[in-house]
Amino acid sequence: MAPRVSILIASLNTRELLRDCLRSLRAVAYQPRETIVVDNGSSDGTAAMVRDEFPEVQLIALPANLGFVGANLRAYAQASGAYVCFLNSDTRVEPDFLTHLVAFMEACPDAGGCEPKILWMRDPSRLDSVGDYLTWTGLLHHEGYLAPEQTLTEAKPIFAAKGACMLFRQSVLRLVGLFDEAYFAYFEETDLCWRVWLSGHKVYVVPAARILHLLAGTSRHTDSYLVTYHSFKNRIHSMAKNFGAAQLWRVMPVHLAICASLMLVYAARMRRAKARAIRDAVWWNVRTLPRTWRQRRSVQRDLRSVPDRVLMRVAMAKVPLRYFWSLYREYERV
Repeated sequence: MAPRVSILIASLNTRELLRDCLRSLRAVAYQPRETIVVDNGSSDGTAAMVRDEFPEVQLIALPANLGFVGANLRAYAQASGAYVCFLNSDTRVEPDFLTHLVAFMEACPDAGGCEPKILWMRDPSRLDSVGDYLTWTGLLHHEGYLAPEQTLTEAKPIFAAKGACMLFRQSVLRLVGLFDEAYFAYFEETDLCWRVWLSGHKVYVVPAARILHLLAGTSRHTDSYLVTYHSFKNRIHSMAKNFGAAQLWRVMPVHLAICASLMLVYAARMRRAKARAIRDAVWWNVRTLPRTWRQRRSVQRDLRSVPDRVLMRVAMAKVPLRYFWSLYREYERV
């Protein structure tokens, strides 16, 4: 019998997108599976729509927004599958996507997690991205962003999957833990995949499995301060927990210098909310150093089985300086 898959979806005011996503899941042939939707206190009738139109879906209707992390932690507590699939509400899946993902995982025992080929919903001839990687600045490199779809044809290891759709072994999640409760949203999937690699497992992209993703469909109405704050807060915290000592001393000073520079640039341009968000993100990490130290000891002493000199060959991308200018322009749009 095929292993059971639990599909977890967090939603906040994405009723129409979620309806399309759940309709596409109805066409998925893979069994056995369960779908759990957590509504983060939506005001657009999302919960009622799920109850009325998708009785096969388990619904958890929350009174307030717990973020991507809090909602998925609630869903995960009810997940019974041997595999857990995290899926965004602004996606549409192809009918065989789960069949390909599970088949790959079953045939590849060193895989702790994987993602499908994620295509841009507005133009499916282009990729969303095909894996995230670290850089010497601490900022991520999003490989294949909006590249032609046919550039990815073979499965390959990646450092981190994208939260829009990723599948993990339940046994690996029990080993490494799920999302950090302090994260709310942003960078949580990178932190999780980082721990999967540290545990001795790998993360892959599987291009035979395909889904469509709207890109920012679930976050386009999110406050700019919150996006910037959580992105920087969580990235600094993940580096502090997961890097080995030598790599931490190489990357963290560079990243903090970038934070300071961006604060000055945003303040000079009267973008005070973004400057304040980065300041608050750094200060949060200063205030929570005792908690971070306890988590770091747990990761480095109890979980790590792969040294950075090995992991960084996969995790660290070499990118030209102009890439960081393009990242800055992306931040400007938030």
